[in-house]
Amino acid sequence: MQIEITEKAKTELVKLDIGGDHFLRIDIVPGGCSGMTYSAALDTEMRDADEVLYQDNDVRIIADGGSAMFLDGLKIDYSDDLIKSGFRFLSPSGIKSCGCGASFSG
Repeated sequence: MQIEITEKAKTELVKLDIGGDHFLRIDIVPGGCSGMTYSAALDTEMRDADEVLYQDNDVRIIADGGSAMFLDGLKIDYSDDLIKSGFRFLSPSGIKSCGCGASFSG
């Protein structure tokens, strides 16, 4: 399982107090025009089915087993565009994305 996180995204996550007991949880949930979408939230509690997808000295990213199978190769970036700023989850190749990029099908 491999996830890439850009330095810009890592910097923004650290600003949100990720680190220590806090981590980023990514879930795949039903939604969007292609069927599935990403949900991301800060969390402090590990669950039995959780997997660590990424970890370094500053950032830890967690997902449950059902979500993790869709996240291999995911790239997390951050954009500070004036119109559409925020974190970007760039799907790995082979996963079909909708036109707006907010959802995908596996």
